[in-house]
Amino acid sequence: MFQKILIANRGEIAVRIIRTARKMGILTVAVYAEDDSASLHVSLADEALLLPGTHLDETYMNQKLLIRLAIEVGADAIHPGYGFLSENAGFAKTAEEAGLVFIGATPAQIALMGKKTAAVDFAKSLGIPVIPGKQGREEELLNGNGLPEFPVLVKAASGGGGKGMQIVNEAGDLQAALQRAGRQAKKYFNDGTLFVEKYVPDARHIEVQVMGDGKGEVVHLYERECSTQRRYQKLIEESPATAVSAVLRQRLYEFALRIARSVAYRGAGTIEFLVDQQENCYFLEMNTRLQVEHPVTESVTGLDLVEWQIRIAAGLGLPLKQKDIELRGHAIELRICAEDPAAGFMPSSGAIPAVDIPDSVRWDSYFREKMVVSSAYDSLLGKLIVHDDSRQGAIKKMTGALENLLIGGVKTNQLFLLEVIGSETFRTNRMTTCFLEKQVIDLLNLSGGARKMIPVEMLLAACLMHHYYRPFKKEDLWFKGGHWRIHTDLQLVMDNINYRFSVLQRDRKYKLQFAGKRVELSDVHFGEKKIIFKLDDRFYEVKVFDDQGITNVQYRAHQFRIQNSWFAGQAERGRADGSRAGEIPAAISAGLFGKVVDVLIEPGDQVIKGQNLLILESMKMEFTIQSPADATIKAIRVSKGTMVKDTEILLDLES
Repeated sequence: MFQKILIANRGEIAVRIIRTARKMGILTVAVYAEDDSASLHVSLADEALLLPGTHLDETYMNQKLLIRLAIEVGADAIHPGYGFLSENAGFAKTAEEAGLVFIGATPAQIALMGKKTAAVDFAKSLGIPVIPGKQGREEELLNGNGLPEFPVLVKAASGGGGKGMQIVNEAGDLQAALQRAGRQAKKYFNDGTLFVEKYVPDARHIEVQVMGDGKGEVVHLYERECSTQRRYQKLIEESPATAVSAVLRQRLYEFALRIARSVAYRGAGTIEFLVDQQENCYFLEMNTRLQVEHPVTESVTGLDLVEWQIRIAAGLGLPLKQKDIELRGHAIELRICAEDPAAGFMPSSGAIPAVDIPDSVRWDSYFREKMVVSSAYDSLLGKLIVHDDSRQGAIKKMTGALENLLIGGVKTNQLFLLEVIGSETFRTNRMTTCFLEKQVIDLLNLSGGARKMIPVEMLLAACLMHHYYRPFKKEDLWFKGGHWRIHTDLQLVMDNINYRFSVLQRDRKYKLQFAGKRVELSDVHFGEKKIIFKLDDRFYEVKVFDDQGITNVQYRAHQFRIQNSWFAGQAERGRADGSRAGEIPAAISAGLFGKVVDVLIEPGDQVIKGQNLLILESMKMEFTIQSPADATIKAIRVSKGTMVKDTEILLDLES
């Protein structure tokens, strides 16, 4: 067995690998970029090495540096995690030539399966059905020869994660789609080759987990349902895929094992399929690495896939035979991402002042309180995983977990996911890869409607209890000053609305008079970040934390920001009201942390409302900044490659 492993990755997957290695008695070496220095993987590892530089090519994608560091610290092997260099055949080959064990597929297997077009051709040669398509670069694909009928799907031939992937309904839109996809393919995978395939509507995305010992023995660890996606990025994964028939399930296992056996596959791999409404299945691709969604497979099998990876790489073979791998219950994983669904899923970054993870769930993450989330990486904050005897039981357990998960300081998709798993489509297991795109507006509206139904007096009462009646330490100034004092008449500001109410305390009960009605507050119980109390005849449980002079109250995943100048450390803050209706704004700010990918205009240009001005990249996503009105470009303050903050001015406008 290995003595020491270098983990050539970051974030939650690095944490995940460290925990299994420690259980196995293996030392770990973490690597980190400067903006990742507070990440949990850095402190958990036995050693941590700083990667100098600010760009991925200098840090996590720097192959020569990673291999040199592994040799210098005396590591036996490199675990690539997922993403980054995990499916880079050149990196795997160079590592092995340097005397290191690459914990993953062989370089030849990565090279074969890493390019979608080559993998599709290989699967086709094995008699496995594939979707018709054509590969090439932009100029080759634009001539139209050999293209499938529209609509088509454009995607990068190398890599995955939905980068550049988009549906094109007619020939006139193909060039723009190819340009965008080509730019992202070159950037993320260093290969501008594209693939155009026939678009299969209303399909399911089902994948099979396989493991191979590298000598011809392979097993499957059942399948995962991955149809709940947005912009071709998986958001929710489940195991097993209960909506497909037993006949189709066995067929998928057969195809997956046929592929794995034909190459004497080594390590963990995932064979992905698209399944249409008639249960016709098509091979999509093979990922020659651990998947983000591997925890659901671990939950239903009781196995540690990282341990299997390490044992196989060490030459110990497969721990179990196929007949010994049992499937128990149902598991669901949600990807909690730093993004704001109400603002078009714009990425969110910054400090996280408060975290509270529900009990009885698995939480795979890398961040902790006070840590700053960088905009340089993808938006994944963590993965929430539940397991139960049935799918409905797992949905119920996940609903409770989402309602009680607290991540403060940054916007997340937590509330959106709560609406998704509560939707009829999800509950009745009728998801397809495009169902979220069709229902996203309705789901966001449901979130807004649910928010309006939350009693204002309950939120104000929670804020009052947090500031005036929470038990204080004796050395606290407020304790010495008498924290029982109370203002009979209070004014709080929430969502930019002023609320006035009065409070009368009597026998540890409190009467709140608000908007002409009176409610009674009693039975108050405090936790570290939560308060449970009774308002009239109903009990409530809320999460409360302070952040930069503002009190945040969370109820069932809805967060409210409340201010009052009487509270310790708080002051009333005004909010600038921008331009008046109809006026042209003097400037355009970034609105997010990120990098300028392209500048599409020049000073003096006359632009119209809605015209594309700049392209920004944040958390591996591109966003186009458009003109808010007909105007003239007065000045441009940034250039291609500039790193910008959310409040930074990008350009000045004039009428």
